[in-house]
Amino acid sequence: MNEDKAALEFVDLESGLCYVVRERKPFLAFALFENEVSDGTPGLCVTRQFPQKLRETFSLGDTRVIWLSHTPGDSHHNPTSIGTLATIISSFVERYEKAMVIVDGLEYLVINNGFQQVLRFMEHVNEQVMQSRSTVVIPISPSAFSEKELALLERNVEVIEQPAMSVALEKDLMSLIDQYR
Repeated sequence: MNEDKAALEFVDLESGLCYVVRERKPFLAFALFENEVSDGTPGLCVTRQFPQKLRETFSLGDTRVIWLSHTPGDSHHNPTSIGTLATIISSFVERYEKAMVIVDGLEYLVINNGFQQVLRFMEHVNEQVMQSRSTVVIPISPSAFSEKELALLERNVEVIEQPAMSVALEKDLMSLIDQYR
């Protein structure tokens, strides 16, 4: 994990932007989120992952974690209530001068609401973020969407490609190759 943190140095998140992180598993997106909230930036995490497990994996501090789940409970959010979720995110972004939000589980929201409604949700969140100094990171698995859907999702946001391998691993590999030349 430490070598992957070195890869974070190459990603500079700007305020007022929404980022889509293309990765099968949302490690890079959460590492970017963790990096921002560890500096004291208020954070909001919307996720499909179990909150306790997430907190064991990443240092989220006092970040509010909302679990997308049909099971009722404290800090659980019904994934079909996408309008309410947009309002929660908008209110959070408006409350702080600068904030960090991660929306993990976009594929799950599509399953529960349909692609068009989720696209409208993303556009609404993006508009709110553009008017603020906040940043939103949305990890997505590209294989879960058609080429047309990906184009629509990525049209008005910045896209971060997950590195094929960590920077440290790539350096080690290059030094091994150099040894055998």
